[in-house]
Amino acid sequence: MPRAAALALTVLALTLTPHRARADINATSWMRDDAIRDKPIASLVLPGTHDSGTAWLSRELLPGSDSQLPKWATEAVNAAERFGLPADDVVRRWAKAQTLTIGEQLRRGARYVDLRCGWTPDGEWRTHHALIGRMVDELLEEVKVFLVENPSEVVIVEMTHFFGGPRAEDVERLATVVEEIFGELLAPYPGSTKAMYDMKVKDFVDANHRAIVVFEDDRTAAEWKFWPARTITNTYADTDDENGMENFNREVVRDFNKPSFAADAILKLSWTLTTQPKTVIEALDIFKRYPRNLLQLADRANARLSAFTVDATNNHCSVANIIVVDDLANSDVLEVVARLNAVGASERGRCAWTTSSSSPRVAIERRKLL
Repeated sequence: MPRAAALALTVLALTLTPHRARADINATSWMRDDAIRDKPIASLVLPGTHDSGTAWLSRELLPGSDSQLPKWATEAVNAAERFGLPADDVVRRWAKAQTLTIGEQLRRGARYVDLRCGWTPDGEWRTHHALIGRMVDELLEEVKVFLVENPSEVVIVEMTHFFGGPRAEDVERLATVVEEIFGELLAPYPGSTKAMYDMKVKDFVDANHRAIVVFEDDRTAAEWKFWPARTITNTYADTDDENGMENFNREVVRDFNKPSFAADAILKLSWTLTTQPKTVIEALDIFKRYPRNLLQLADRANARLSAFTVDATNNHCSVANIIVVDDLANSDVLEVVARLNAVGASERGRCAWTTSSSSPRVAIERRKLL
């Protein structure tokens, strides 16, 4: 069958069955497929998770400056005091973005991990999302175990949000932990983020450099040959409204498809709804059907992902290099990504999506942590 005809049939199938899961996907080792191995990392779409390390959270808020605590978390603490509720319980409802451990996420197909690393008064690096989570080294070990058990797979670990006031030597200590855990599995930064567009999956696999660590602190990253923060272009809508989030991401995709978009940039599309102070308050109204926690909020976003990507494909728009979601356990992002990778990337400049009057103005900014 001619390639053009096959592509047309694929697009038609996507249009007719946007929510059908693919039973033939091996979530644990989907990158071993030759069609995936022979492509550069940046020619693929990778499924990932947002706030990956939040399956378990303690009762403690991460210490640090007030500006580092999300506004919704401050509102949650205040609301808990007003209503006589345990503060950590109210905060946890909106801090818990995942129900699966890092290892379970990878076995479910995720190949991008978002690790928010906080420095605690006890001198430990722990994940955080308002509340303190698990030890970072334990989560990195889960990534290593997965990579050892699945030699065909490559994982991007983005380590950011170094909150809690760590000193330079504390950040160096974190870098040491990363190197000790991954060892030869680490993919050394080759000096240019364009390498993501030049190096194929099989290049990383054959060299057994399958842990791509993107590190927030550029000085330390350069010293340890981690990938710098600018490797990934981060965006997010910062809204709890699914229409607003979808319109925002539509504009992000439009910008990504412009010929002027940076040739070496890796775009991460955050298909996530963000808790706002009002979200916390509305959830306490038992007489209204508002989402009661972040996982319920995620359900609203996840329900729209497939149709969004089908529409993008039908309009010749590449969606992103990485798509991250909350509540991976109840998302079809792996099936979505499999379809996108089957169709392949569109040529820059072909995206037929136009700006609507309701779409926000979007400025995509590299190096900015969102």
